[in-house]
Amino acid sequence: MTLTITPLGDFAGAEATGVDLREPQDAETRQRLIDAAVEHVALVVRDQTLDAHSFAKAVALFGETMPPNFTAFSHESEKDVSFVSNTFPGKTGERVYHSNYWHTDHTNREEPPNFTALYALELPDSGGGDTGIVNMRAAYDRLPDAMKARIDGLQTVNVFQGSASKRKSHRYDTSKRRIDDVPVVHPLVRTHPANGTKAIYMHQGKVENFVGMSPGESQELVLELLDMAIQPELIYRHEWRLGDLLIWDDRSTMHKAFANYDLTETRTLLRTLVKGDKPY
Repeated sequence: MTLTITPLGDFAGAEATGVDLREPQDAETRQRLIDAAVEHVALVVRDQTLDAHSFAKAVALFGETMPPNFTAFSHESEKDVSFVSNTFPGKTGERVYHSNYWHTDHTNREEPPNFTALYALELPDSGGGDTGIVNMRAAYDRLPDAMKARIDGLQTVNVFQGSASKRKSHRYDTSKRRIDDVPVVHPLVRTHPANGTKAIYMHQGKVENFVGMSPGESQELVLELLDMAIQPELIYRHEWRLGDLLIWDDRSTMHKAFANYDLTETRTLLRTLVKGDKPY
């Protein structure tokens, strides 16, 4: 088999074909996959046949995997693999759309993930359930100089759930946490260690405040910034099909699950994270 990388958009998304991630990969193939995920910020590897164990092994090509914040949805034997499913109810027992707002995973960790990966197990029969990834590197580059001057040097204080944020993970109320809720400070404008580029880096639900600002003022700036940054042409919108492994670079992106499917139908994916370094 021959690995082929094909861009799917001008700013985000690429497709990898001709590789079976159940098989051992040589150093060149591994590096090509990593480079593609960094360059295109999101990479879909097509036509895979994976279970939780082979999924974890495949994602480990991109680096050491790490356990998620919450414990309730973890795979029984693969501690770093969890399930993302609309069969897991919200606080009052109903089915809900999970993670349907723009965010970046696990910013409340001192060393948040470099990558997040998903693999579809069940998809809605009538379609939908797309995953969007937006290039926050390109978004930062496009900001007006006045906004860049305003946010350069700002730091986010990150917790499990920001007190002024209207965005809330349903996992927050329905699962035990793997780590303590200790505030963690990161730069709002993050430098990528692989290529030196800058990107807007935050999780709007986990931002308690910007250092020197109140939570309310901080959320106002968050929304203003997102309104400028999230533009359609910067988004790769992944329309799932079985056999897709989707991985994106958390250092350069935000992502969301689109609430564009029938909640009475089932959407279940495997997820794991690749350990990163402290942002700077």
